[in-house]
Amino acid sequence: MVFSLFSRKDKLDPRKDPLAPRGAVAAPTLAAQREAARRTKEKIDQIESEMIAAEAVARAGQSSLPTKPAVGGALEPKASAPVEGGTSLVLGDAADAMAIDVTGPALPPILEEAAILYSNGQTQPAAMVLRQSLDDPELGGFRMLAWLMLLDLHQCVGDRAGFDALALQYAARFESSPPGWSDALSAAHAPAGAAPRATPAPSSRSLSLSGPIDASIAERARGFAEHVDGDAVLDCSQAASLDADGAQALLALLARVERARVGLTIHGAERLLALARSSIAPGRRDASDACWMLALQSLRLLGRQQDFDDLGIEYCVTYEVSPPSWEPPAASFRVPGPQESAAGQAPASPAPGASGQLAPAPAPARLPSAPNGAFVLQGDVLGRMQDELQALRGFASGRGDVVVDCRSLRRMEFVAAGDLLNEVATMRSAGRQVLFVEPNYLVYALMLVMGIHDLAEIRRRKV
Repeated sequence: MVFSLFSRKDKLDPRKDPLAPRGAVAAPTLAAQREAARRTKEKIDQIESEMIAAEAVARAGQSSLPTKPAVGGALEPKASAPVEGGTSLVLGDAADAMAIDVTGPALPPILEEAAILYSNGQTQPAAMVLRQSLDDPELGGFRMLAWLMLLDLHQCVGDRAGFDALALQYAARFESSPPGWSDALSAAHAPAGAAPRATPAPSSRSLSLSGPIDASIAERARGFAEHVDGDAVLDCSQAASLDADGAQALLALLARVERARVGLTIHGAERLLALARSSIAPGRRDASDACWMLALQSLRLLGRQQDFDDLGIEYCVTYEVSPPSWEPPAASFRVPGPQESAAGQAPASPAPGASGQLAPAPAPARLPSAPNGAFVLQGDVLGRMQDELQALRGFASGRGDVVVDCRSLRRMEFVAAGDLLNEVATMRSAGRQVLFVEPNYLVYALMLVMGIHDLAEIRRRKV
């Protein structure tokens, strides 16, 4: 504890000898003068030392906030107003227990509040807060961001009339063209679970399926088969499971592409075969034979005729039908060998020079100029995002630059944003550079609140 000496009443009077009896006046001897000077110097030195210590304590209290230990390597986010100053992100074993400093966000508190309210599904309170902030003079340069957040909120909830009315006010207020209604963002307005939330599906010529292959892939598989042109890529090497609905969707995709005679490179045929075989059993007649058919199709793609005939006999006995006949795979299909690289993987960037050191801040010139070959986040990302992060890790494997397309991402809950922050920090500690492409302005504000912008580049949507 630091004790101040300024409040002491017995300050030194150089005209008095502190060692003399009370009431006696000390003679102005040389020894007394030297003793007074020595004591004065000691007190001045002590005061200066205490002032320096007090200043150091004050600086430490401003720049060092207590960190909450990570549970299982993940940061537990707390939905409270951010505190100015730095925060420390503590990673688990995945990042060798490294601590990475994250600079706090610079958003005004009212916009932080709106972003957190919306992230937790409280759209009406978020809208009220944003409306109150539109003409707040204290927002300064953040006033346009408040308008853009409110416009995106109308769009995310599917309120086209409210969006159009606010867009007219925006044009009058800023004397510039307002943002247009985004089909990509408004199309994401669907019941939870109606579409997969995270899909490394880079473009119309490439479809990458990770995690479970089930009914959730049907729409994407159909869209891919209908719009693909030229040489296309289907990557199932990161698939985690398969059911009859997912198998039926893949069979329909392959049949349509085969009829269109479009070149298709298929990665993960062995993985599909293993998942399909694990979903069937000789003698067990399931309601759908789609997994049997996908297993047989995978053997065709791999050119394994004897295994095809053996499995065909088991299928014949199980369903009491004629066994399917062998046909070579379509000439437009290509299955790479095990030594060939996975579809769409970019060469890894050089690792940082020193082990455990963060790479330099992302340079836009090194990252793709468009979100082709990107990992897609879409719809609502709610709760702990284990499935999305597992798919993201698979997508990022072997890459130096990780691009995340957020154009169809409607909402991300606060806890999910905390998980994403930890994952981005882990990627940065491994030397990867991360780019988030055009999140809506509500998600963008949440990323600023969480400090994700300190670890990754966020490419904002052009107004």
